Amino acid sequence: MVRKTLFCIIALMLMFGASFTVAQDSELSLRALAERDNFYVGAAVYTTHLNDPIHVETLAREFNMLTPEQQAKHCELEARQGQFDFRGFDRLVAFAEEHNMVIHGHALVWHSCTPQWVENGDYTRDEAIGLLRDSIMTIVGRYKGRIPIWDVVNEGITDSGAALRDTPWRRLIGDDYIELAFQFAHEADPDALLFYNDYGTEGMNPKSDAVYDLVSDFVARGIPIHGVGLQSHFTIGGFDANQIARNVERLGELGLQVQFTEVDIRHSGEATDNILQRQAGDYYRLMDVCLANDACTAFITWGVTDKYTWLRGANLGFYNNPSVQPLLFDDNYQPKPAYFAALDSLARKVGETPVLSDDELAAMIGGTAQTVEIPPPVKSNPRQEAPDAVPGVIYYAAFPISITVDGDASDWERIPRGLVDSGPTVPQDNDTTMTFAAVADQTNLYFLAEVTDSQVAYGTHDPATAWYQEDSVEFYLNTTGDLTITSYQPGVAQIGIMAANIDHDNPTSPIIGGGNSSTAQLTAIVVKTDTGYLIEASVPLTTDVWTIEPKQAAVLGFQVHLNGSRTPDADRDTKLIWSLLDTLDQSYSNPSLFGRLFFWNKNL
Repeated sequence: MVRKTLFCIIALMLMFGASFTVAQDSELSLRALAERDNFYVGAAVYTTHLNDPIHVETLAREFNMLTPEQQAKHCELEARQGQFDFRGFDRLVAFAEEHNMVIHGHALVWHSCTPQWVENGDYTRDEAIGLLRDSIMTIVGRYKGRIPIWDVVNEGITDSGAALRDTPWRRLIGDDYIELAFQFAHEADPDALLFYNDYGTEGMNPKSDAVYDLVSDFVARGIPIHGVGLQSHFTIGGFDANQIARNVERLGELGLQVQFTEVDIRHSGEATDNILQRQAGDYYRLMDVCLANDACTAFITWGVTDKYTWLRGANLGFYNNPSVQPLLFDDNYQPKPAYFAALDSLARKVGETPVLSDDELAAMIGGTAQTVEIPPPVKSNPRQEAPDAVPGVIYYAAFPISITVDGDASDWERIPRGLVDSGPTVPQDNDTTMTFAAVADQTNLYFLAEVTDSQVAYGTHDPATAWYQEDSVEFYLNTTGDLTITSYQPGVAQIGIMAANIDHDNPTSPIIGGGNSSTAQLTAIVVKTDTGYLIEASVPLTTDVWTIEPKQAAVLGFQVHLNGSRTPDADRDTKLIWSLLDTLDQSYSNPSLFGRLFFWNKNL
């Protein structure tokens, strides 16, 4: 079995350093249970964390694998060409050896941590190949026989999966820089296991297909590769366990190992009891996927305690929640429900008495699914072109109806409205609400948003990174035909339309943001009104990534959000959401939380 092979290799390597013995302590811990299954539970660690005695005690007790969070990266080790600084990394390696822990080296080549002298250098291809070889040979060679696993290349593929990422080494060397890096690492330590590591590749999607194609090619051509790391930075409810299991299976069939290498599960807002229970269910599901397949050899969290999570970083542009609690231990190193969920999964795998009762486990993995009774379609006004919306569940979009996108809502007169007036972030004195509508003709899908807001605030945030921090409306579409998918892929779009378009006079090139928004080919106009602002927009029914066919009862995934800020220089303080499923503002990463848009033929 792959897992047993990895465990034996590492055990033999550790015999030449510190002795390795399976924990005999009867006290339950992640580490003790994992070692009974020839498995690894790990955590990312920064050298300064070792100054905290509680951190040290928790790390050594619960984990048998350690990933350097920063100190093994090239820009940290060789900030100046030819001048290596191994002091921080050496300290982590010494700690791991003292506590019989395995080091998962991370990462030899990463575009975000390439030394400036590489990025700014004017080298020929041959010179660049020599520099890459020298750095890898020096780093891996220093720890030969002591570090059995290396992430050789991290995040080398674009998010769409369509191409290799534009990186300094690729610009200097060419597309083969990845395989050269693997060859150099193998040359430096022929016994080390070499991994490709990336995010957004956990389930079945175009990017994970691209990774599969890359590593399949390496295996076929004899390029030394032994595994794939799935980073697994998720939001609560943000993954499909069945899809991840399928991906792990196909990678295992290539003879490769799989490790979940950077696990954390984030959330918006404060960590309520409900959020922590749902998070625990996700940790259980993810651990269960790994334990179910012998190809999966490690489960590594990106940190030990919430206190030091990278997700609280002040400059983290894509995510802003300084109170997020994404890990297994809270700020005081107390185990959270997620810890007991992971512990229970391990216990059940090795035949130990379960940590959780069946009812407790069911409460965690069952989530907070709601049952909504869908009434028969009803027109409250017989002149309406479509039935009334079912609040938070269904919007009926009439067709064929053409709209002129001009900021005048008079051609929407007979179209029923949906209402957005509640959500996860609502100030005590909130006066912001929104109604919306949608229709289609033979060419376009049209949207209308009428926002009531006593103070329309816009114009100070970067549209590329923080568009959602000021007044804006988000329309979401899932055109893939699979309304259960839990991650973005072509055909799913978050279309954030900023109120800043009030001062923008180009409807065919509006100021927008959001995941895959550029694929929507949006036309939009935003106008100030006496009570707030109004948005009219359209997207083509046929684009490079989707074909939408309006016909009776055809359905799309559909969602509407409203972002509000009371002053232009402040961040968002209002978040209103239409879909009943999205209680935690997770639609930007999980399309299964959308509501539904049903097309309604007005002539029937």
